[in-house]
Amino acid sequence: MMNKITLMLNHLNHFGRAIWKAMANTSLTRVLVHLRKTSNTAYKTAKFNECVLDQLGLPGDGFVECSLENNQLFIQCPDLDKSKNAGASTIRAKLPALYKIMHPPFCPIQHLDKEGSAALPLDIATRGVDVGVAVLLESSDKCLLLTRRAKHMRTFAGVWVPPGGHVEEGENLEDAALRELMEETGLVITAEEYQSVHILGLWESVFPPLLSMGQPRRHHIVVYLHIVLQRASEELQKEFKLCPEEVDAAVWLSVDLIKLSVWKTDSLEEQDQNQGAGKASQDEKIHVTLVNKFGEHASGSIESSVLRNIDQANELNLERLSTGSRFALSLWLEQHLKDSSLLKTSQMDLYKDYFPQNESEDIASLQKLKPKI
Repeated sequence: MMNKITLMLNHLNHFGRAIWKAMANTSLTRVLVHLRKTSNTAYKTAKFNECVLDQLGLPGDGFVECSLENNQLFIQCPDLDKSKNAGASTIRAKLPALYKIMHPPFCPIQHLDKEGSAALPLDIATRGVDVGVAVLLESSDKCLLLTRRAKHMRTFAGVWVPPGGHVEEGENLEDAALRELMEETGLVITAEEYQSVHILGLWESVFPPLLSMGQPRRHHIVVYLHIVLQRASEELQKEFKLCPEEVDAAVWLSVDLIKLSVWKTDSLEEQDQNQGAGKASQDEKIHVTLVNKFGEHASGSIESSVLRNIDQANELNLERLSTGSRFALSLWLEQHLKDSSLLKTSQMDLYKDYFPQNESEDIASLQKLKPKI
């Protein structure tokens, strides 16, 4: 009896927290992205209906400086003049850190034509680009945590992502990530573990993820953070208090499963042959932790082939790994498998199937589909 009462109280606590967040999001100051190409120009608020990478003058990927100050995320391209004029002894000490930024080759905002842009509702077209944060949580046994967004969520329902959400007024990136982690999974980071937090990379995210699925309604820059824990995944799994209002499952991915989720089958086999690593079968079952609407946890499984699913037209609820998550996992692999000369994290490497195979093909003409209005 007491267990059921406790579960009901936990459920009410999760529900109350979700209601509070929904109310807060309508009243608090939104944290928006501000851009500039060089330090010689002023920052400008990023426009919702313009691709962030285009506004920065970057191709599908590149490196940028990034900082969050006064509820604004500032992003700019590296100042090449400073790099050239800085002495070798002062470069590492004085020049700001650079982070990889990317979007998929089918970025809906980039392929939105003038007609599609003009058709956007005024409240969406003028809302700017929001800031999200997600955390790649690494256990002591080199596993990474992913959660599956609940099926009732308005965006990316049923999609596997790292824990995360919006940055709220007055927060820094790290505090926002840890708050979202605690709210979604119940996991609390120790002060010592907190010292390992750092930015992994930035991702331009749009929902819906394909123009053929409809008009863009959300436009974010997601900052991926990385935290290394001193506890094993088995121990951390016992500490789960998954929030059913936001997630319905969680999983700790091994290195082999992370490779499976990032690389194509042929690339996976090539990587394994060169690295002497074991392969994860695309047909094997992955053990996950499930949570029901009352907050009760149970063991379950999914097919590992889910990790290879990609966005499909008119299929918003396809269970898959988000494209941004695949990018973040590739950055993590690049850091942890430095002995491999095959590893590359670029738009072409991760999404080569979307690029033209010969001169007669034009990726732009294939992707510039008018949104459903």
